[in-house]
Amino acid sequence: MRCIWIIFVSLLAVVSLHANEHHVIDISKTDVLERTINFVIFVALMWYLVAGRLKAILKERSDGISLRLSQTQTKVREARDKKEKSQQRLKHAHDQAAEIIKIAKQEAAISVKHIEDKTKEQIASLIKANKDAMEFQEKQIQKQIVSEVLQEAFSSPKFRLETQDYVNILEKKVA
Repeated sequence: MRCIWIIFVSLLAVVSLHANEHHVIDISKTDVLERTINFVIFVALMWYLVAGRLKAILKERSDGISLRLSQTQTKVREARDKKEKSQQRLKHAHDQAAEIIKIAKQEAAISVKHIEDKTKEQIASLIKANKDAMEFQEKQIQKQIVSEVLQEAFSSPKFRLETQDYVNILEKKVA
């Protein structure tokens, strides 16, 4: 309806502009009024016939746009939520990584100390075993030397011992 009034007012404005000029137009000799009435009737009929469909189309389009807008806003909210959750997970992962690194350093220090202690124990064990082996070898060599000396002494014709001498040597050895 507003459209009809705008057209009618604009038509009157055009007629009045021509009237303000030095020419005087006599409306009675023109068919402007009849054409305007026909145009208004035409617009009213078109409005009556097409307005419902046009309103329905426009309403459907408006609803479609609002639906897409609401879906888009929902997706934006979901994306923001996902972003926040991802940032929280990332922060949590950074915290966990720092904690894991701290624990790993502590475990590494404990492992180093444990390995050092084990190594010191093994070195001490090897030193003791080496000393024991050296003492054993020393005793073996002494026994071998004593055995060789005795063998030589017993087999030598220059050196003859009596039974009493053997008993004295054994007593000294046992005591």
